[in-house]
Amino acid sequence: MEKLKSLVPNNLKQMVAHSTPDDLPLTSSSLLDFFLNLQQFHQIVRDLAGQESGLCAKNIDSALELKQKGNQYYLSGDYIHALSCYTKALRVAPMDANDKDRNLVATLYVNRASVSQKRDHLVECLRDCNRAVQICPSYAKAWYRRGKVNVSLENHDDAVHDLTIAKNRESSLAGKKQIESELKIILDQSNRTSNKVVQHTKNNLRVSEESVQVQLQCVTTPDKGRGITSQYDIPEGSLVHSEEPYAVTISKHCRETHCHYCLNELPADAIPCTSCSIPLYCSHRCRGQAGGQVFKNCPMERNINDSVFDNLEEYISQITLDNDFYPEDEHIFEHKHECKGVHWPVILPSDVVLAGRVVVKSVQKNGVSTDVPNLLGKLELSHNYSQVSPESKLESHIYAIVLLYCLQHSYGFELPINGASVSQVVILISQIRVNSLAIVRMNSNNYGLSDHVSSGSTCTVEQVRVGLAIYTAGSLFNHSCLPNIHAYFLSRTLMIRTTEFVPSGYSLELSYGPQVGQWDCKDRLKFLEDEYSFRCQCSGCSELNTSDLVINAFCCVDPNCPGVVLDNSLLNCEKQKRKHLPAVPQCSSSAPHLQVGKLSSDYVGLVAYLLLEENNRTSRYGPGYCLKCGSDRDLESSYATVDEAWIYIRRMQ
Repeated sequence: MEKLKSLVPNNLKQMVAHSTPDDLPLTSSSLLDFFLNLQQFHQIVRDLAGQESGLCAKNIDSALELKQKGNQYYLSGDYIHALSCYTKALRVAPMDANDKDRNLVATLYVNRASVSQKRDHLVECLRDCNRAVQICPSYAKAWYRRGKVNVSLENHDDAVHDLTIAKNRESSLAGKKQIESELKIILDQSNRTSNKVVQHTKNNLRVSEESVQVQLQCVTTPDKGRGITSQYDIPEGSLVHSEEPYAVTISKHCRETHCHYCLNELPADAIPCTSCSIPLYCSHRCRGQAGGQVFKNCPMERNINDSVFDNLEEYISQITLDNDFYPEDEHIFEHKHECKGVHWPVILPSDVVLAGRVVVKSVQKNGVSTDVPNLLGKLELSHNYSQVSPESKLESHIYAIVLLYCLQHSYGFELPINGASVSQVVILISQIRVNSLAIVRMNSNNYGLSDHVSSGSTCTVEQVRVGLAIYTAGSLFNHSCLPNIHAYFLSRTLMIRTTEFVPSGYSLELSYGPQVGQWDCKDRLKFLEDEYSFRCQCSGCSELNTSDLVINAFCCVDPNCPGVVLDNSLLNCEKQKRKHLPAVPQCSSSAPHLQVGKLSSDYVGLVAYLLLEENNRTSRYGPGYCLKCGSDRDLESSYATVDEAWIYIRRMQ
């Protein structure tokens, strides 16, 4: 998009930079007219959405090359790389492509099943065998591999059925004899042992069945606008809200590691879309839910006088039945409009791709119409367009225009592309940037861990943003740096619980970013202003908090003193809180000699009184001096560190 941005003349840039939401139809129309007369714009749209480019389409040559590499890795015993090559080949292999008179996709599933069996991943092996026979029910090698893995799983009855079918479909006499000898061994084992039932865990994480009993209401306040409160007292730990997303998309950096629908971590036997090479899914169900184009399986070929088929017809049908999950007609497939081999969903930013999904869902729900105000339906979300930078405004305009043309090329119906519709998408992008929630997963990194955890090992846990989603009701919960609710996710489902007792009528607030104790006040305020365009006035930012005073402070130069030294930038931020100071005792010159055990609220108030009163701010208790003993520290030759702050806190405790 940088190329398009550089081509915009200065007068148009200035018009966009000074635009307000009311001006958007005019600025959008002017920029659209400029691009429509620009050859470079049409070339960029063709590159992104043209069927002829199809950079994310299936490609048989690439699939065959990756299959060959996988075979070489398999023969050399490098099963990790073999697995990776087969999965990549599956991603680009056309569903109707053949390799040596055999369906290529079915062959790749069997090859990957062999790798999984070598790695003792038996359930993954069984699933890939199922996928192979669903595509090609007469594939003898797939039935044979399935029989072998069922032997390992001690499913002897299924193993006998599988090998019987494999023997019937095998064309070579030597192959038939080998399978027949293995069948005799399995039948002997089956007679000696009982059949073991194996419960296969579903890939999809089941959402908690706990129902939400709390009655919430939306209220409007002068300082925060719309927010959510409860009509009754809510105990700590109560589930107050659960919601499915209106629209969701995966983060770019997680496309190879997480399912593109449920956003859970991908298993080793991930499956691709049937028609393009963009998404990977954890299961048939997720692929069916996401949409794309449906591939119909081939029927099983019957031989003349096929007694095996007659005897096992029901068993074969159960295994080869297409088990993709196809929802009811009113379900809107979120990937379908991206599934034409085009690569704009890969190139455009995640929030713009999410905007595309919102537009498509709104149009499908409300019907195709030239009535632009209804383009986005009744999706009522706040936005901060007036407060964003001129550069961000221009980017939003360009992305809105490009997105609408990409949707027109790849979706198959005529969207109204004019100043009014572009302005709606500009606002939508701004709404997404303010209201979208990052769907997170916890990622644990272990260092120095072996089979037995040693005392010197370390473990770090971090939140990974795997997706971006819009929750229409979830967006109404306001922010606080001292939140009383916590949001988490089960698959795509937003779950919100209270973290403390919440009285009736009290606002339910979660944290949009860092909380008290993680960043100091001035950094939190800057983050919230930059990201969400509001000045936080929660209790965490308007009242004195211990962590705000010490989290980026210096230790006293005296190692025996538990005091702390503040710099001028932190002091200036804390001065803004003077009207919220707690009542403190009368202070005097002897105040620094008070005996302080823990950093109590009285002590915090006393520190604030000493530092923030106008007549004291240049005294020896100002920046650079210890709050406890008054010792001077040269701030220019020192560095405030979080480690020092925690040393201080441990001293105080």
